[in-house]
Amino acid sequence: MISLNTSASQNPSLNLHGDIVQQGVMVVDDSSMHRYSAHMCLRAFGVSQVYEAANGKLALDQLALLEKIPAVMLLDLEMPVMDGIEVLQQLAQLPHKPAVVLASSSDEVLISAVATMAEALGINLLGAFRKPVNPVELADALNSYNTGICPPDQVRPPIETDVEQLKTALDRAKIQVYYQPKIDLETMKVAGVEALARWKNLQGDWIPPGVFIPLAEEHGLIGDLTLSVLDQVLQDMNGWWELGQYIPVAINLSAKSLAEFNLANEIIQRVIRQGIPAHFITFEITESALVVDLPSALATISRLRLKGFGISIDDYGTGFSSMQQLSRFPFSELKIDRSFIQGAPARQYIRNILKSAIEMGQRLGITTVAEGVETEAELHLLKSLGCKQAQGFLLARPMPGRELMGWVEQDLQRKHTICQTSLG
Repeated sequence: MISLNTSASQNPSLNLHGDIVQQGVMVVDDSSMHRYSAHMCLRAFGVSQVYEAANGKLALDQLALLEKIPAVMLLDLEMPVMDGIEVLQQLAQLPHKPAVVLASSSDEVLISAVATMAEALGINLLGAFRKPVNPVELADALNSYNTGICPPDQVRPPIETDVEQLKTALDRAKIQVYYQPKIDLETMKVAGVEALARWKNLQGDWIPPGVFIPLAEEHGLIGDLTLSVLDQVLQDMNGWWELGQYIPVAINLSAKSLAEFNLANEIIQRVIRQGIPAHFITFEITESALVVDLPSALATISRLRLKGFGISIDDYGTGFSSMQQLSRFPFSELKIDRSFIQGAPARQYIRNILKSAIEMGQRLGITTVAEGVETEAELHLLKSLGCKQAQGFLLARPMPGRELMGWVEQDLQRKHTICQTSLG
């Protein structure tokens, strides 16, 4: 399972979570040689307790007897008695379960499929690799343990709201617009921003978009919400233009919006009144929205494109007919879903899909944008593959319009300083 090639260039950088050091790691593999190799590597990492099991059944039997379960399980897939897939299904039923690192001699397509299954089961998957897993890969996987996961006692209960509160918020313009910058990967300068609706209720709680947007769609308020966001965007854009900052903006359109006959007219008229050229605004539309009402979607999107607005296919790759959608609709931008960004640095199979999506955009002459970029490895990979733009927490978090100009100025000063230093 683990290659013991630990030359100076291969020495891993370790920052192991305390749970891993104290609770240990369980190695589940039918090969005694691989178990021994993994055991020695983990001991070298400073893991105090390493458990071993020759198949899945023995591993689950051990877990049932332990007072404290290991923090991580290194899991082979091909084993007698009980294979790794069965183990994952059993782990998903346990109230307390270890995080998992998958390792297999199977092809990458199968490993990727099992990894997707594990994540769908709610398992904390740290990595999925082909054997032999070298120490650097294992160290990176273990270092990611617990990243971004809140302890159970810190998980807040869901915030409830209703349509009357939403109507009031819309009437009083309480739905705010935040902007997340999109970065040009060639120049590393701001290429535009995505407008995101944010709502803080009277009690000071932030209502997640996943709660209030479906509520707006269900009760016929999505058009009002879209126009409220558009009005704020146009007002902010005019303010930026007065400062000499001509920043393009992307706005999300829901499936229900596409079906509203007069919405395209309202959008066009409001943009004309504010004097903003249409090509500075792009409307992002998810793949799923394109199949709800095909004739209405084609009419709305074609009219907006005809007037000069950009049209982006959002979450590309998550729908069932991506190629068909690209042939049907006049897109100017292809936005690649986070799920293909996250897995690409570690999984060749996902990396190949990502590369194909970027090349597809290049061949069609449309801009490719990677969303949800969170690590340097993801950023470097995207640049190497020729992706045009990226956004994500690594680059910038969403911020109110009043803060955006300050962020842009600081970003320009930072790049100028770096440039001057490199020239000096």
